[in-house]
Amino acid sequence: MKKLIGLAFCTAFLVAGCNETPKQETATVEKKAPAAVAAVAPATPAQSAEAAPAAEAPKATITDIDWNKALEMSKAGAVLIDVRTPAEVAEGMAPGAINIPLQEIEQRLSEFPKDKDLLIYCRSGKRSMAASNFLIENGYDKVFNVVGGFLAFPK
Repeated sequence: MKKLIGLAFCTAFLVAGCNETPKQETATVEKKAPAAVAAVAPATPAQSAEAAPAAEAPKATITDIDWNKALEMSKAGAVLIDVRTPAEVAEGMAPGAINIPLQEIEQRLSEFPKDKDLLIYCRSGKRSMAASNFLIENGYDKVFNVVGGFLAFPK
């Protein structure tokens, strides 16, 4: 009977732990570290001013757009970027698009203009979202993901 109660308790504990919403640990760890140091050794007023972290700039977000909006923005000067492989691009691509395969983005980051809207697409949308996230993490703030990828391109 004790084993059954213990097993039920462990199961309830595991289920409760699995249902927790995951937190963004990187941000949490960075924000908690200074507080932990302050709790160990109280800072003097001069040290407090030095240790205060600078206000973080708001992080840019990725905007999902459809092909109609993407083509309209492209005509207005936005840059269409196809992150598919050269073999996929051989089957066709959006007019005026630049091909920078997802695997090459890190090495070719300088080819992405920071002063223009970037319209990112792939075959179906998964790689373009990965590319968009990479660009945001590297300081780009005008990033648009073309929903549905080239499969949704109006023919």
